[in-house]
Amino acid sequence: MPVFTDSRKIQATGSSLAMTLPSFFVKANEIVKGAEVKVLYGLKGVLIVYKTEDALVEGIDEIMNYLEVRK
Repeated sequence: MPVFTDSRKIQATGSSLAMTLPSFFVKANEIVKGAEVKVLYGLKGVLIVYKTEDALVEGIDEIMNYLEVRK
């Protein structure tokens, strides 16, 4: 599966900040209201949202290959 890039604006929601998920990501991963996703994040600005452990491993490999080609 190809890797896509997109940008999101941060929105204020009450006293929190929020970001929407790209519609293509939602449709491709069959995410519905109330679904649970997992989030990995580092303190240097990296955020990874994933649905299953299997998707995480395969997805990170695809993203790393995409970044390597862009160098």
